[in-house]
Amino acid sequence: MPPRVHNGSMATNENGWISYVGGSDNSHLTDEQRQMVEEGIRERQEQRGGLLGVVEVSVYEHGCHQQVNFPQGSLLGVETDASVISEIVARASAELANWR
Repeated sequence: MPPRVHNGSMATNENGWISYVGGSDNSHLTDEQRQMVEEGIRERQEQRGGLLGVVEVSVYEHGCHQQVNFPQGSLLGVETDASVISEIVARASAELANWR
């Protein structure tokens, strides 16, 4: 069996991994599992702080396409100084390099 990757978006209990994506239907979970997942989401949101932006890289057979998005509610936007945007891209790059 391949190793399991825990990326901070999953909760675990005695029965194994429970995957959850915020805002999706979680009616298949027990009340206890749902409470555990929702509590974990709230804790991670508090620890992370506000969203600065989304750094995205799409990988194709013969190349890649990268972009930075600023969804509604992001703390930064297209008017943000390019050096600040470069800083979040560097942070994202460092995180991706360390992700396993």
